[in-house]
Amino acid sequence: MATGSAPAHALVLGGIEGARRRLAHSDEAVRLATLSQLLQYGSAGLAELIAALAGNSSWAVRLEAWRLLSQLGQPEAEQACCTYSPFRPVGGAQGVIVAYRRGERNFAYADLEGVDLQEARLGGVNLYEANLRKANLRLCNFNGAHLRRADLRQANLQEAKLSGAVLEGADLRGSDLRGAKVSGTSLRGSRLSEETHLEERVRHIWQLQNWGGQGQDFSGQDLSKADLRELVLCQIRLRGADLNRADLRGSNLEGADLGGANLQRADLRGANLQNADLEGANLSGAELRQAQFQGANLRRADVSGANLTQANLEGAQIEGLKHSGSRIAGLIFPDGTPIKPWWW
Repeated sequence: MATGSAPAHALVLGGIEGARRRLAHSDEAVRLATLSQLLQYGSAGLAELIAALAGNSSWAVRLEAWRLLSQLGQPEAEQACCTYSPFRPVGGAQGVIVAYRRGERNFAYADLEGVDLQEARLGGVNLYEANLRKANLRLCNFNGAHLRRADLRQANLQEAKLSGAVLEGADLRGSDLRGAKVSGTSLRGSRLSEETHLEERVRHIWQLQNWGGQGQDFSGQDLSKADLRELVLCQIRLRGADLNRADLRGSNLEGADLGGANLQRADLRGANLQNADLEGANLSGAELRQAQFQGANLRRADVSGANLTQANLEGAQIEGLKHSGSRIAGLIFPDGTPIKPWWW
């Protein structure tokens, strides 16, 4: 007697019953991976998605279920998205402020749409994937805060303190960041729109972090204290730019024009500056450990007090280089050897 074969997904995944079991799994990653699989089970899968949105113990699972349902375009799915919020209730602005003062820092997935947190002090807070749409965050202190993938659409961030904050993947469409402090702020993967209000300095930092700067011209621009780590900046023009205390660790600046640039106390550890033009640049007090300067033009540059430990100056042009007080352990000199010349 011939027997019919079970569908592949039933054999491998256990069908809808297997999906239900995985949605109750203790590992959140297993539950998240199961959500998209529910779409192949028709009305039964839709019901499980709605149930996940309505009451799964993980807010990450609820939010992902909400996203999947919102894309289906089905009346039942749309109704569920209107009925159930994927965000965590935290008592609004007052609830956050009181909890923060008590030492709470984790407000991931918090529902803070439209709240007024003007001038609130929330340094180091975790607002991962939080809903801050249309919130008033003017003058708010978010220094060192985690705002990854936060929904900040149409939020007022005027003069907000965002130094060292992480806004990677945040939705900033229509938001207002005029006057915001972004020293060391990561905007990688964040979304802007024509309605996003940014000062020129912030827009330049966003462009460099998200698109790189290969062959682009940012001469004379203020990029001081900017987070420019691990970027491809080959052939970029930064002549006369202000890069004071900028973080350029691991960035590729091969062939860059940095003539006369201010790189005081900048962090260039492991950066590639081969064949770069640094004539007259100020690198005093800069962190230059393991930086690659082969073939670079360092005429009349200033590396006084800089840390040149294990940096490589082979073939570099160093006429008139100011180097008093610099640290040179393991430095490769222009002649390709670690032997300090008599005139250094």
